[in-house]
Amino acid sequence: MGRYWLGCSGWAYDDWVGPFYPNGTPPSEFLTRYARVFRTVEVDSSFYRPPSPFLVRRWAGATPQGFRFALKVPRDVTHPAAGTDGLGVLERFLSSLAPLRGSGKLGAVVLQFPASFRARERARLQTLLDSVPVDVPLAVELRHGSWWTEETRQQLERRKACLVWSVVPDTRPPPWVTGDFLYARFIGDRALTVFDRIQRDRRADLEAMRELFDREGRDTATVFGYSNNHFMGFGPGTVEVLADVLGELRPDLSLAARLPGQTRLEG
Repeated sequence: MGRYWLGCSGWAYDDWVGPFYPNGTPPSEFLTRYARVFRTVEVDSSFYRPPSPFLVRRWAGATPQGFRFALKVPRDVTHPAAGTDGLGVLERFLSSLAPLRGSGKLGAVVLQFPASFRARERARLQTLLDSVPVDVPLAVELRHGSWWTEETRQQLERRKACLVWSVVPDTRPPPWVTGDFLYARFIGDRALTVFDRIQRDRRADLEAMRELFDREGRDTATVFGYSNNHFMGFGPGTVEVLADVLGELRPDLSLAARLPGQTRLEG
């Protein structure tokens, strides 16, 4: 299947109707069409609201065999408000993923912490690491520089939790290999508000990540890489550029607009 699993952070964007999905495409078809082009996706919506088991079953049924989902853990776990039962939310979230685990479609779950989460809260990190079963692939995104110590590296290695190699404003984590896979996120600032085309040239950042994959992660067989719309203005187009930088076959974005079995677009 190849080393690189490349995709977008989310698939349900109205601005993609026209440049990616055909005009008039209902949201119920977005995921099925997305999965004709890419073989993985990072679920951004799970950060804001845990998906129901029914919804997860729909996702599993809407995608082909071999597709992989990476899901953000709900923010009530990583950004808990006072009185929130974060561990209870985590348990219910992990339980809801049974359809993906059973079908082999779970790529990873991601603990995405805010920049305000600092190493003085190491005990809370450990509690969450211990609360995710070891057979669930786990990635951890840390954004504050206080975490870049050998103690953190060993803490992640003991759980085989992958440190996310984030390309986000004001964050550059060290390229540690702490798990059995690599996980990279290409996340832009919030200045862009329309997501129908490439609007920024970030190829240099993608090339820098390729060098890390080749140098620091050369012995790792599985690499997940995801871009959001804010990074370059259009998630699918960004993944095209990323694939090109990595020497991979460029995804054929026109597949999202074709009918099942159609070999070319008409007109």
